Amino acid sequence: MILSIRQRVLLVAIGAILCGSLGIAADPPSAAGPLMSLLKSGRVPESRQSTIVKLICERGNAHDLRFIFESALQEDGWPLELRTQALSGLLEAATTRSLRPNGDLSETIDLVSSANSLISRLGVELCGHWRVEAAFPIFAEQIDSSQLSLEQKRLRIQAMAQISPDKSQDFLIDLAGEKYSFEIRSMAIRALAGISLPDAGRLAGEALQKTDGSLDLGEILDGFLERDGGAEVLASILQQSPPSQDVAKLALRHLYSVGRTDPQLSDVLSKISGIADEPALPTPEELSELVRVIEQNGDPHRGEAVFRRDDLSCMKCHAVNQAGGQIGPDLSAVGSSSPVEYLLMSVLDPDQSIKEAYTTKVVVTVSGKIHQGLVDNRTSTTLFLKQATGQVDAIPVDEIEEEIEGKSLMPKGLVKFMTHAELIDLVKFLSELGKPGDFAVRSSPRIQLWKLLKNVPDQLINEVPTLSAFEDLVLNADSWTSVYSRINGDLPLDELTKSANENVIYVQGEVEISMSGPITGELNASEGVTVWAGTQLMPAETEFTWQAEEGVTPITLRIDTSATVSGVVRLELRRPDQSSVEFTVVDGQ
Repeated sequence: MILSIRQRVLLVAIGAILCGSLGIAADPPSAAGPLMSLLKSGRVPESRQSTIVKLICERGNAHDLRFIFESALQEDGWPLELRTQALSGLLEAATTRSLRPNGDLSETIDLVSSANSLISRLGVELCGHWRVEAAFPIFAEQIDSSQLSLEQKRLRIQAMAQISPDKSQDFLIDLAGEKYSFEIRSMAIRALAGISLPDAGRLAGEALQKTDGSLDLGEILDGFLERDGGAEVLASILQQSPPSQDVAKLALRHLYSVGRTDPQLSDVLSKISGIADEPALPTPEELSELVRVIEQNGDPHRGEAVFRRDDLSCMKCHAVNQAGGQIGPDLSAVGSSSPVEYLLMSVLDPDQSIKEAYTTKVVVTVSGKIHQGLVDNRTSTTLFLKQATGQVDAIPVDEIEEEIEGKSLMPKGLVKFMTHAELIDLVKFLSELGKPGDFAVRSSPRIQLWKLLKNVPDQLINEVPTLSAFEDLVLNADSWTSVYSRINGDLPLDELTKSANENVIYVQGEVEISMSGPITGELNASEGVTVWAGTQLMPAETEFTWQAEEGVTPITLRIDTSATVSGVVRLELRRPDQSSVEFTVVDGQ
């Protein structure tokens, strides 16, 4: 039977009356309405639930987000993976759309005490973005807890500053005082910079004067670099109360490593550190002579060591064999396609040969925060900027006050940190990339991107951990940092022990399985090496095989460097005969 328009209107009206009489509130209009109806119906296959939830978080209104929030709170409801995806989606909605679920959000605090480290982390971040007032005193008390890692404390300090800038100011000033560790002081100063630049500047000057530079200065510096006028405030403070020469040098290195060359701060740090001004660009005659010296005398192996140096941060921006930063161009085959003269000038003057895709954008928000990076994506509501560190900032368009075209994200003054011989060797290395030989493009599935576990507990150093300890302290750890193999696949152990400050180290690579089946790993040496594929402990041999299931599998190595016979570790993967496995090594940053 076909109903007339009048009849259909009448049915809608009757439905509305019935819903009202039964106490059923109609959902407000939403772009995600059909998806919400589908999700609530219970008919969505488990394999599609995450996609539906993600779309609702991207398109839904505050009423829709309330349903997602309440569902994610229930430990006996959605599976753990779907709950974490839902909370991640809610966090993204808060950062990209400034949207939060309607109603009381105090239950967010319950997530913070979750046994699952990811849910706990998301709970802390959501408390900050949603400004859950009840979380403030809880986080303040937890800062002194010995049970929390430095990363967990950093998240709480950041959340407190978001929840209540006014209440945070005195608390952060106290945290930045001498009675706390340099790490805690640094976190407090960074958060304080978003509330009061004068207070943050004074405390930063005091902290930098009393450190020898053996600790990470990035936290303090980033607090000023991400605020409009922050670099100038810090420059003025350091000019009046200079830190040591070594601290200034390390600060300048960090400045360049994140793609910043703010003139006033860079000039002050250069003078304090005793590093000369930028050298003049070579004349045509000098350029020809440099090219001749590079071709005849340059050593690509020494040049690779220069390229890998932390103070130059080349691998933060550039990938080689797909492992490394995703900011600048992939350099895997640059030597086979670019003349030496071009490569040399790209190092000496990055702005001269910059391609449009690698021009930076500087964005200032209405709150005075600065974002600088490459445009990763832009929608009608959000601008996504990728920083030199690889982090992507999601900036709501309606919060942007000013957009400025920048220059190359690669700092122009990097040559100040190199000797003449190092420059020659570096360019020689670049000129060999992609050519047959030691620097050819990777042809076998070997691990190039690794993660190194920092702050390793004594329990993991003294003995090979039990399965439960391995899961808790290694797989669920939050203090990993990226490290990279050389072009030939060798991961130098001396670099790792220096970074971790331990003889026993833990590194982890990943492989993505698209079709399950047996897969074989081959190590260059097994002495002193313990291997886990996922949670499976492998035999202590150079070759091991396991049954790989679909998804991403971490391959973890515990390396006792005092027992190894080789100064490097190399791991290649292959598909055994008769195996149906399909896989790719996870690369990137």
